[in-house]
Amino acid sequence: MHATLATVYVSMSEEVGTEALIKDALHRQKGLFVPYFNRDEMVMVRIADIADYNNLPVDTYGVRQPRDYLEREDAMTSTGLDLILCPGLGFSKQGHRIGRGKAYYDNYLSKYERSWGSAPYTIALAFSNQILDEVPCTPSDRILDEVITAK
Repeated sequence: MHATLATVYVSMSEEVGTEALIKDALHRQKGLFVPYFNRDEMVMVRIADIADYNNLPVDTYGVRQPRDYLEREDAMTSTGLDLILCPGLGFSKQGHRIGRGKAYYDNYLSKYERSWGSAPYTIALAFSNQILDEVPCTPSDRILDEVITAK
């Protein structure tokens, strides 16, 4: 990962796994943030090191998520981000994505752009069977900069 400050999603079972990428970024002492989800929004909070990541509690969906998010550095209000790795259930080659219906990433990217003047580079990691000719989208959906598969 060439980005200095990045957010990497903590993968769920049906998503491309990110644990090795997270641990590699932390080993290389990159500025790594992970999403924290509450009912209304998502914040990107810093993970200090591998021990910090390993100690994150697992939520009801089986995802590691910091409970102490209010005490952690928030990328939006501190350093900003170079890159966001976005999860999804399906993607088009044009960069549209199907998420889980809460618009967390779309809203975060819009808010980030208003705050910082531009959005970070966005990449989705996808399985080849998640790439579709078209996905439903709305005017408020953000288009990803890149969708990467193993092929």
